[in-house]
Amino acid sequence: MKTIIIRSLSGLVYVLLIFLCTTNFLSDLLHIYFDIKINPCYLLYSLLTIFLLGSVLETIKLLKYSNIIYKILTFVLIGIVYFKFSQSFFNSSFSLKILYWRYILILILFILSIVTLFYYSDELYTDSAKLIFTTAYLSIPFSLSLTIPKSINPLTPEIFYVFLLLWISDSFAYLVGSKFGKRKLAPKISPNKSVEGLIGGILGTILIGFLLEYLVPGLRGNWIVISLIIAIFAPIGDLAESKLKRKFSVKDSGNLIPGHGGLLDRLDSFILCVPAIFTYYLLSAII
Repeated sequence: MKTIIIRSLSGLVYVLLIFLCTTNFLSDLLHIYFDIKINPCYLLYSLLTIFLLGSVLETIKLLKYSNIIYKILTFVLIGIVYFKFSQSFFNSSFSLKILYWRYILILILFILSIVTLFYYSDELYTDSAKLIFTTAYLSIPFSLSLTIPKSINPLTPEIFYVFLLLWISDSFAYLVGSKFGKRKLAPKISPNKSVEGLIGGILGTILIGFLLEYLVPGLRGNWIVISLIIAIFAPIGDLAESKLKRKFSVKDSGNLIPGHGGLLDRLDSFILCVPAIFTYYLLSAII
C-alpha cells in the first residue's frame, strides 16, 4: 500500500510539472495574481534541458562507460547539437522547407542508433560506440522537441498533448494487457508486454487523438495522424529502452522518480515518438 501511494504521488508531481512547463497556465497565473511576467517558452526549455541532462547521466551510467574522456565528450557533443537547436528555438527561425536536407540527415542518424540497438547491440560494448549511440539517441529527440510547438509566443501546447497521448498509450496498454493479455509481444525483451495490450494502447491513443483534433482548434498538424504515430512508436520506444537495460543487466535507469524509476524510464517513448512526429511535420512542409 505504501509503495502504491508513493508511486501515485510521485507520478502526480511529474504530470503536474510537465503541465505547468508545457502550457501557458503557470505564466498566466503568476501574471494575473502576482504581476510576475515569465515567458512560458523558458519554462518549456528548462524542463526539456533538465530531462535531457538527466537522461544523459542515466544513459552513461547504464552503458557503463569505462573512460571518463568519453563521458565528457558525450556531454560536449550533445551540448553542441542541443545548443544549435536552442538558438533557432529562441529566434523562432526553424525552416523545415529550406533546411530539410539537414533534418533528413539528422533523422537518418537517429534511425541508425535504433537499428544498432535492436540488431547490432554487441557493438555497444566499446566506449567509442557508446559515445556515438548516446549522442544520436538523446540529442536528436530532445533537440527536435524544440521544433514541435507551433509558436513560442504565446507558447502553443503541442508538447503537452504529446505527453498526454503517451500517457494514454501507456495506460490503455497496461489496462487492456493486464486484463486480456495472453500473447507475448516481445518476450525476450519485455516479457510483461502483450499483443492485446499493444492493440488497446493503439485504439485508446487514436480515440483521444480524434477528440483533440476536433475539440482543440489551432494545433499544429492533424492530431488523428499524430496520435497514430504515437500509438505505433511509443511501444517501440519502450521496447528500445528495455532492450538497452536488458543488454547491460539493469532493472531501472535510475531512481529519481520514486516508484517509477529514472527519467529515461519515463521518457523512453517520448525519445522515439518526437523524431517520428517531426518527420510527419517535415513531410507536410516539403511535399
